[in-house]
Amino acid sequence: MSLPSIGVGLIGCGTVGSGVVELLQDLRELYARRLGVELQLRRVLVRPQDVNYKTERVPAEALVTDPEAFFATEDMPVLVELGGGRGAISEFVRRGLAMGKHVVTANKALLAAEGPELFALAREHNASIGFEASCAGGIPLITALNFGLMANRIQAMYGILNGTCNYILTQMTAHGAQYGDALAEAQARGFAEADPTLDVGGGDTAHKLAIMASLAFGCQVSDKAIPCTGINTLDLSDVRFGAELGYEMKLLGLAERIEDDNAVALNLAVQPCFIHREEPLAQVSGSFNAISIFGDAVGQTMYVGRGAGKEPTASAVVSDILNIAAGWYPKAFSQLKLWPDQQAPARLLDPRENQARFYLRFNALDRPGVMAAIATALGDAGVSLSGIIQHESRAGEFVPLVMTTHEAKQGSLEDALNQIKQRDFIEGEPVVIRVIEMPPG
Repeated sequence: MSLPSIGVGLIGCGTVGSGVVELLQDLRELYARRLGVELQLRRVLVRPQDVNYKTERVPAEALVTDPEAFFATEDMPVLVELGGGRGAISEFVRRGLAMGKHVVTANKALLAAEGPELFALAREHNASIGFEASCAGGIPLITALNFGLMANRIQAMYGILNGTCNYILTQMTAHGAQYGDALAEAQARGFAEADPTLDVGGGDTAHKLAIMASLAFGCQVSDKAIPCTGINTLDLSDVRFGAELGYEMKLLGLAERIEDDNAVALNLAVQPCFIHREEPLAQVSGSFNAISIFGDAVGQTMYVGRGAGKEPTASAVVSDILNIAAGWYPKAFSQLKLWPDQQAPARLLDPRENQARFYLRFNALDRPGVMAAIATALGDAGVSLSGIIQHESRAGEFVPLVMTTHEAKQGSLEDALNQIKQRDFIEGEPVVIRVIEMPPG
């Protein structure tokens, strides 16, 4: 007995798109048994120059280069967008939603910039948006935030959300590679793009953090509002000093719920941080992603896996297709109040009010009284020290002086550093790196 079918349209057939095509074909019978309906790939829209790019498995009759022919296809209620970027892709997504099509996307840049508008458009036309693949590749993070942790008020999230950066930092930490050499190796192995700016500058992580924070804290968050520092200015000496102190360096997307005098604000940032090497998050190496999420009831939960790549990302995309085809996801989308278009803009903490521990490195003149002067200036600002490293050197030279602080207000620390760096015994800018203290969990 033949089963009813659900038509799927695919925009873009690059690395991930070809993986989706392969899964839909190779596991067709498995999906049909699980759903009770067949998924049929009706149309695949590609640019004319991409007709022969990773489209070997696409049936010739399904492949089109004309958007009008694509959108005129009948019985195609699910649209999968894997073209990436915005511009024309945004218009395609909006057109599909306006036609009442359910959309599945891995497009973090699009959702971070236009998410509330797109979710509202979907709701207006009784459609839904599945975006599991947008934040952490094959890790089912969106499902966890929206459904698995629904009973909790989320207190904090700390995420290694970019495999390229994590691979580079692993090479620097484990093998002593300089940043440039580690980046070149990441590019040679296909982990980094020819232009890696979005990854190493932190922008990719900021896109993902904006989406995650919106869901976790029930608010609207723009990636443009997230302070962002990448790994492209890191010095290997800081990685080594951190290791002496027992820390691993990670680029984190961090989000913390701060409550004071009955007011709630979010502390959001993308930045290189030190984490004690005994923490599970610090032990995630190579191109893996990992996210620690702290809920008020469940405590700490942690999610680890491949954050990018053909098969892991295709897995998340096809899972969204299956959940839409099953009918439960569109119902949840229409009934639950979880989505950014239904929330107010986030109230963000002034970074100067952030309370945290910090690693400091000064290039300081090795002469009597310098360390005491620095410690006094910090102490006068309410910043107390928890550790100091200074290697032996010749008197009268500028040498690295490393300090770690107890918890301090970031603004007070910045004021003290602005005074210290004006002194004649300091050369260049002090280095400041946050030290993460995980919440109890």
